[in-house]
Amino acid sequence: PSVLLNRLRAVGRHREGASAAASATSGEHSVFAQLHEQLGRLRPQALCRHDKACRVNFVGEAADDHGGPYREAIAHICTELQSDCLPLFIRCPNGVHGVGTNRDAYLPSPSATSPQHMAWFCFVGQLLGLALRQKETQLSLSLPSVVWKQLVDEPLLGSDLMAFDESTWRSLQKLRSIDEEGVCADDFADVIFETFTTQLSDGSHAELWRHGASIAVTFDNRDEYCELVVQTRLRESQRQCDALLQGLSSIVPQRLLSLFTWRQLELLTCGSPDVDVEQLRAHTKFGVGVSPSQRHIRYFWSAIRRFTPEQRSAFLRFAWGHSRLPISAAAWGETKFTLHTKQVSRPDAHYPVAHTCFFSLELPVYSSASICYERLLYAITHCQAIDIDTTTGARENRDLEWSDSDSES
Repeated sequence: PSVLLNRLRAVGRHREGASAAASATSGEHSVFAQLHEQLGRLRPQALCRHDKACRVNFVGEAADDHGGPYREAIAHICTELQSDCLPLFIRCPNGVHGVGTNRDAYLPSPSATSPQHMAWFCFVGQLLGLALRQKETQLSLSLPSVVWKQLVDEPLLGSDLMAFDESTWRSLQKLRSIDEEGVCADDFADVIFETFTTQLSDGSHAELWRHGASIAVTFDNRDEYCELVVQTRLRESQRQCDALLQGLSSIVPQRLLSLFTWRQLELLTCGSPDVDVEQLRAHTKFGVGVSPSQRHIRYFWSAIRRFTPEQRSAFLRFAWGHSRLPISAAAWGETKFTLHTKQVSRPDAHYPVAHTCFFSLELPVYSSASICYERLLYAITHCQAIDIDTTTGARENRDLEWSDSDSES
């Protein structure tokens, strides 16, 4: 199948929103929604091709899909899912409050319960399944263990709550052992004012018992309260995870998912978030007339090492359309990153040029390490359009107008 995606429209409509909250209520113009609209109507088996699920055409961008546009579309979708462009996922409380681990992780929003939301979660699950089957499909999603465990049917533990909401976990532990702080039944009500309700990750509240909002937590029932909070929080996104599993099992039989641990499933579908510079160097080859000892090539590796983890992921997306490296030698296969020299008269005035379909970069012969760093950083930060292919298909995509793919205009 072939799909037509309008990234310019998606970004433009998001910026037009009156506020981030207003934008998050819909997501209908996102690249994710566009892809779901075109692929969601197909049988799941139609997406299970060996290399990639579909051929991507970007409206207004001179790109011919030999892999790069498809990978870029998947990367773009993952960025949308982990932002306010879509209402499906929210940053976990550890990230909101700046405590504990997994501060960059996102949870399915307990409030995302509409039929449209459920269909979208199912589609995300299908993408996870395709990531297990296809080399070109890799999702740079950061999800905590509580999500992955529900997909492989592993037991949920208190440590899984701590992995996404450490503040709540520690508060519950202190409440359990409050007697060790000298608080007894007689003065418990003077220091604890909780009822049998709990706040979920999206800020909504859930009753732990029927009419729980009117039932006070006491010294004697505090252990039961703590256990109910843990179980409710661990299952706060169960409906959403069930929809993810529904989509995933439409691509990969559910009986096979039990063969994976949650960590294995995460690694196989999303890869490692750390871009290992030495691993990238080990899978690098050089174009004609280029050698690793040349000055501008040394400047390049110096810049990559100087980048933050987020910037290295951005570089990988700029050069390849992926945000993460393959997880093993087998996953790398014959893939190599290729460095070419960009021959121009004034190198310091030019930016590097990436060919995402072929995982290659043309690097000008910069005169200093600082200039190389600055030009490369600007390119990976501001240059996301794939717009220099010269094939007939690429020219046709470039000449498409916004209105050609916008049925509402």
